[in-house]
Amino acid sequence: MMKDLTVISREILETTMRALIILALTGLLWWGIGRLVRVPLPKVDPERARRIEAALSLTRSLLRAVLLAVALLMLLSLLGLNLAPILTGAGIAGIIIGLGAQSLIRDLIAGLIIVLEDPFGIGETVRAAGVMGTVERITMRATYLRDADGTLHVIPNSMLGVVSNLSRDWAQVGVELPLPRDFRLEHLELMMRSAAEALAQDPEVAGALLQPPAFAGIEGISETAITVRIEARARPSARWTVARRMRYHLVEALQMLQTEGEPIASQEG
Repeated sequence: MMKDLTVISREILETTMRALIILALTGLLWWGIGRLVRVPLPKVDPERARRIEAALSLTRSLLRAVLLAVALLMLLSLLGLNLAPILTGAGIAGIIIGLGAQSLIRDLIAGLIIVLEDPFGIGETVRAAGVMGTVERITMRATYLRDADGTLHVIPNSMLGVVSNLSRDWAQVGVELPLPRDFRLEHLELMMRSAAEALAQDPEVAGALLQPPAFAGIEGISETAITVRIEARARPSARWTVARRMRYHLVEALQMLQTEGEPIASQEG
C-alpha cells in the first residue's frame, strides 16, 4: 500500500513539475512575443505609424493565441485526456471557418503587406482596381479612394491588383501643341525659352517645377498642322496644374510672336 502511495505521489510530483515547466515556458514565450514583434515606427508619418502598430498588435495577438492553444493541449495531454476528439472537432471547425472567411483572410494578409511595404499612403493619388483617386483611409481589410467626382470607392485589399502610385518622387508632364503647317521651327526655341521663363515665375506652380519645359519631338503631321510635344518634370501632386499652366504660357508665347510681327510661317516663292 505504501509502495502504491509512493508511486502515485511521484507521478503527481512529476506531472506537477511538467505542468509548471509548460506554464513557465508559455509565460517566457508570451513575454518574448511582446518584446520581439516590434519595428521602429516612423515619427514623421503618424498615420502610417498607427497602421504599423495595429498590424503588429494583430500579429502579437495571433501568435499568443497559437501559443495558448498549444500550451492548453500539452496540459490536457499531461492530465491523460484523449485529445483525438478535440483535435478532430477543431480541425472540422477550422475548415468550415477557413472556407467561409477565406476572402477576409486574403484581405487581412494584403492589408498587412500594404502596412509593412508602404506602396502608397494617405493623401496620395493612386490607380487601382480600375479606379483613380486620392487615398483617404487604409484599414487591414480595405482601401478607401476618393475620385475626381467625389465618389468614395471602398476596395478590398485583396482586389487592389496592380497599384500605380501617381504621387511618388516626380512626374513627367507632356503637352502636345498643334502649330501651323508652315510654322518656322527655328522660332520654336524662342517660343520655348519665353514660355519656360514665364512658367518659372508663375506663382501657381511655384516650387512644383523640377525641370523646365523641353522640346521632345514632332508627334504628328497633317495637311494643315504639325503637332509638337513639350515635356517637363514636376512634383507628382502638381502635374495637372503644371500641364495647364504650360499650355497657357506656350500659347501666350506663340501669340506674342505673332503680335510682334515675327514671320512665324516660312516664305515660299
